[in-house]
Amino acid sequence: MDVQRGFTLTELLVAMVIGMVVILGAGQLFLSTFHTFKQVEQLGHHQEALLYAATTITDTLRRQGATDSSGAPFFRLQCEVVENDCRCTVQDMQEAQPLVTFDYETGAGCERNEPLGAPSINGVSVVSLPLGRQGATINFHVTHREAVLQPAF
Repeated sequence: MDVQRGFTLTELLVAMVIGMVVILGAGQLFLSTFHTFKQVEQLGHHQEALLYAATTITDTLRRQGATDSSGAPFFRLQCEVVENDCRCTVQDMQEAQPLVTFDYETGAGCERNEPLGAPSINGVSVVSLPLGRQGATINFHVTHREAVLQPAF
């Protein structure tokens, strides 16, 4: 009687199916990891932009207030649709140059051109930047030191 050598067609097909399942699973894992990496990278860019903008804006508003002697704001937020994203730029009006630029997925109300840090009650300014999820606004309050420390008569 002859000794069988090699694999049968059924064994070969089962091995191919198992191999394809493993390859598809690895591919799916790679795609989900890549997607997560892109989200984390975008979040990191938003955190960097927020930290830099907040530090610079806060320092200026604490020392000088929200507007210069002529009433012009020190900073301006300009947002516009670029391709399928909303691109926002914080302009330093004293230096006449952009301070920071960031993108987020386009949502309602992307178009903006407004001053940042409008003065409010008792020398406290509110700065609103669209750096949250889907362009949600992040607000922080800054106090102009001289306005707070002036004696009330």
